[in-house]
Amino acid sequence: MKASIRKPSLRRRGSIAVECAIVLPFLLIMISGMLFFARVFWCYTVAEKAAHDAARFMATTTLREITPSSTGSDVPVALLAEKIARDEIAELNPGAGIAVSVQCYAGSPTPYWDHCFGIDVPKKVMVRVTVPVYDSFFDPFTSVFTDGGPIVLRAVMATDYVGG
Repeated sequence: MKASIRKPSLRRRGSIAVECAIVLPFLLIMISGMLFFARVFWCYTVAEKAAHDAARFMATTTLREITPSSTGSDVPVALLAEKIARDEIAELNPGAGIAVSVQCYAGSPTPYWDHCFGIDVPKKVMVRVTVPVYDSFFDPFTSVFTDGGPIVLRAVMATDYVGG
């Protein structure tokens, strides 16, 4: 017995093309949304790692390196920690608006966060990294939530000072 080959009827021809034309825009919007959020999370992860590395560097420096020299020829260690964070963020190419602040907390004599220049022995070290993420594809939708500006990501890392 021979199997019969059925030809699709005239009504069925082109139905896949119509279904694809209906579904494809929604699929592209979903994929682009996933890619956008992947980029935002990647930027935050890089900022968090930059803050972590800079805080770890500051926490392990010696007290001699933190206190400024009398000649003023040494680069302050806080500026080196800031440079570490900025160098790690540079791979994102986020443009203008990157902010990195390195602060130390000394405790009882000065009960506030200072910028680690000539401070007593710090008890804690904190690094804040702020990165703006500009959105070119979803800007009409995200500008409602961000007042027309970029999405601002903030990563903060605070750790105990363990240097000697």
